[in-house]
Amino acid sequence: MPEYRIPKDDVIRAAISRVFQTRHEVPSQRALKRLVEREVRGSENFRVGGARVRRLVIDSGLVGVEIHARESEEKKGLTRCPVCGERVKKLKNMTVFGGTVTLGFKCPRCGYWSGLRRRIPTRYVFRRR
Repeated sequence: MPEYRIPKDDVIRAAISRVFQTRHEVPSQRALKRLVEREVRGSENFRVGGARVRRLVIDSGLVGVEIHARESEEKKGLTRCPVCGERVKKLKNMTVFGGTVTLGFKCPRCGYWSGLRRRIPTRYVFRRR
């Protein structure tokens, strides 16, 4: 039996809002995870994952997310956003001959974008709106 419990989404959202009442910016996902866990811990030993906190922050709309990324060497299509899991939209352009060319991909939910060479997220900066 694990020594910790997993909190509900509502509890995490409330903890996120309490964290951003005192802070304007959190410089990384790991720091935000620690702050949220500190807020959630009470009589019970709650634990929460960094990716889950990131997705809940994006869904809440209270906090803006700045995504820093590096470019990989591989040219591979993208179907799901690596930040929030939403389906990405293809950015297309019309050619001179009437065809279309895919220039890149953009997520409608979180704002992540990538060219034909995939951008890999390396750091998330969270700012209060």
